[in-house]
Amino acid sequence: MRPAAPSPDPAYERGGGGSHGQQSLFVKVYMEGVPIGRKLDLLLLDGYDGLLAVLGRMFKASIIHPDTVGRDHRVVLGEKQARHVVTYQDQEGDWLMAGDVPWELFLAGVKKLKIARVDSSISD
Repeated sequence: MRPAAPSPDPAYERGGGGSHGQQSLFVKVYMEGVPIGRKLDLLLLDGYDGLLAVLGRMFKASIIHPDTVGRDHRVVLGEKQARHVVTYQDQEGDWLMAGDVPWELFLAGVKKLKIARVDSSISD
């Protein structure tokens, strides 16, 4: 019988802080009002559009790009208007809006994601 393969480097599963050469970059994703978070491998995605699409399907929510908040442009899903944006916690513990930095910088600094409800006074 063959010996078990060594366990992968803990950085592969540590949930943030991307670096080049990684095979996966799992982060926890939380949505306001949902008690249980989920895990997502960001390296399987090709950018913010893919991230928003996957999160929208995962949480059955309509999510808008942060640059559309406050404009008259809204994403409509059935009778509901999109009322969620994606924020992320960086390595320093600060919460930022996903999409504010290029995708590669986002991958290098993201620790966890949160889908936040947009204040209705902002989007109305």
